[in-house]
Amino acid sequence: MDSKVDSNAQRALVQLDVLKLVLDNIGACVFIKDTNGCYTYVNQLVCEMFNRPKEEIIGYDDHHLFSLDKSDDISKNDEQVLKYGKTISAEERNIIAETGEVCFCLAVKKPLLDSTGNIIGMFGVATDITERKRMELEIKQNNHLLDTILSNIDAFVYMKDRNYRFVYANAKTLELFDKSIDELLGQRLDDIVPPESISNFNRMDDQLFATGKKQVGEEHFVDDRGEDKYYWSTKLPLFDSDNEINRYIGFSTDVTELSKLRFQLEQQVQAEIRKRMQQEQRAITDPLTGLYNRFKLNETMDSELGRVRRYRKSSSVIIIDVDHFKDINDELGHQEGDKVLQAMAKIIASHIRAADIAGRWGGEEFLVICPETDLDGAIQVAEKIRKAIESAPIACVKNRTVSAGVAEARGHEQVSHFIGRADICLYQAKRSGRNKVCY
Repeated sequence: MDSKVDSNAQRALVQLDVLKLVLDNIGACVFIKDTNGCYTYVNQLVCEMFNRPKEEIIGYDDHHLFSLDKSDDISKNDEQVLKYGKTISAEERNIIAETGEVCFCLAVKKPLLDSTGNIIGMFGVATDITERKRMELEIKQNNHLLDTILSNIDAFVYMKDRNYRFVYANAKTLELFDKSIDELLGQRLDDIVPPESISNFNRMDDQLFATGKKQVGEEHFVDDRGEDKYYWSTKLPLFDSDNEINRYIGFSTDVTELSKLRFQLEQQVQAEIRKRMQQEQRAITDPLTGLYNRFKLNETMDSELGRVRRYRKSSSVIIIDVDHFKDINDELGHQEGDKVLQAMAKIIASHIRAADIAGRWGGEEFLVICPETDLDGAIQVAEKIRKAIESAPIACVKNRTVSAGVAEARGHEQVSHFIGRADICLYQAKRSGRNKVCY
């Protein structure tokens, strides 16, 4: 068994090393932040961007790394993710604090959620688009160089009129559609590819002509082989002499592999979070009944007694023991005994209040913690449980009952003393005939 565990651990370490290697070599900045905006993970490219080791980044927020007073795109986007749970895909203009260098990135940011849907942090992938951004600005300032740039740029470049018909396409775009320039000019996109393959392309075009503003975003395309392709597109409006939009120029870059990798990384991160949450849940759960285990109950009792001491609030505990449980195991076997415990656990869980905490204390004993409850209130809960079990039909077991002991917390006693008093009451219930609650 130990060798198998060691082997699994070694494989897990190898897989972790491979994942780290992938994250350090994907050509994008990958990072995780907590709810305070502090970095909890960064890959190697982030360290290279800031020219700092990881220990000078982990635990710090962006005020330590960027000049946010001069450019706060990153803060605004982080707020949308961490405060409102939105997924952000946007350009960011950032200024590195140490060097004053201005850089642009395409950032995709997504909230990290726990099993209850609460935001516990943020996962992000940022691709450096500084050069592409500078190129766009240069194109805007130097229109007479446009033809030269378009003929050499490593992107899909095209121009459309107000009717969405192509009026220009560079060689890379012609190759994509397998068309000559004569075949493509004057055509709409839905004239040459099935409409269902380009469902969101016209949406960006509509937005551009409606607002007169540059559009930036990811576009999805299904090629003739049925494969998904993703493009990061920037579309710039062009104006006539009357300052009316008469066409636009678009730049699209194939980011299919990056999008797929981003999705895989998001899935891996979410899977790891779910795995850790499951491990944490297993660590505090009794595997037979599904209730809390003794470790969790002790932990909760420590917290409860601390609250009682600080705020002088009431708190009580109920110990429940199955009457004549040994007879069940002897007559029906341990498997049937386990079924009885599972059935009783369900009854207990369904007859306590929302604030109460129930768990398996050990063997055939259960423990119910009743926060902000005095002795009389806890007795009522115990009686409700006792009566429910007495009247419940439990398979193969006739007239099954439980005994219970109840105690209310006292000022500065330890957990063991508190539980011990309830235990004494339980034995009193056993000695006085069972199927009763003593206190």
